[in-house]
Amino acid sequence: MVLNFTVRDNRVSSDPIDLSRKPDESSPMINLFRNTVYVRIKPDSLSVVHVESGNEHRDVPALVIEQKNGKTLVVGVGREAEAKCRQLNVTVANGFKHPRTLIADFTVAEQTLKYFLKLVLPKTLFAASPFVVIHPQAMLEGGLTQVEIRALAELGFSVGARKVFVWEGPELSKEELHELKFFRVGGRLLHP
Repeated sequence: MVLNFTVRDNRVSSDPIDLSRKPDESSPMINLFRNTVYVRIKPDSLSVVHVESGNEHRDVPALVIEQKNGKTLVVGVGREAEAKCRQLNVTVANGFKHPRTLIADFTVAEQTLKYFLKLVLPKTLFAASPFVVIHPQAMLEGGLTQVEIRALAELGFSVGARKVFVWEGPELSKEELHELKFFRVGGRLLHP
């Protein structure tokens, strides 16, 4: 227990603060504005779920990149990318497809995840930065290296996450995600 000294009405008061309580548990009102996003990654499928609303987008994690006037433009994502791959000056890139690791191209993976997040997050004027739970579901033979864990965490922070969790194990339930409790048998929290 720590005493916190505050000034109220020109008087100094000491109120005890419970440091074991997380800031997000302090008020049910704060939880109304919380955004939790669950990202499941495979080389051929990317699934992003907004836990509070239930919005989900699942698609192929491919970007269509066009070179135009010396600039690089993203002109399509997902299945739309497969349809546009026959056009000139267009390349299709999958940031999650590599023979040895889950992230092949960090920039392409980041742009793909940003697009998927736009589709599932609620469209509000003031939205809190999301808590992002990244769940790699492929390329796990022998476990993830520290470099891969760090890359996945950085991927989450680069798309605007307030806090990133990297989970290895069975799929998490909506209740576990909503409460951000990771105690499932057979899994482990790799980050933070």
